[in-house]
Amino acid sequence: MAKKVNKNELEQIQDFAKRINSATSRIGQLEMEKHAVMHALHDVQGDFSIFQNELKEKYGDVKINMQTGKLESNLEV
Repeated sequence: MAKKVNKNELEQIQDFAKRINSATSRIGQLEMEKHAVMHALHDVQGDFSIFQNELKEKYGDVKINMQTGKLESNLEV
């Protein structure tokens, strides 16, 4: 019975381990980027909510057409 794998088999094992470690590391990097983007999104949503309240105080409870800026009644007729 052989006491160790041959050189080619060892290189393949090492290559698989290297590729798995690389992929695992990349997943960690992506998760960190994802966390940063989600934090930035949360901040923007908070800022937008504050701005919406300011607009509501200024113009009342209306809809704003995002293409034209036209104010429209929120009441169903």
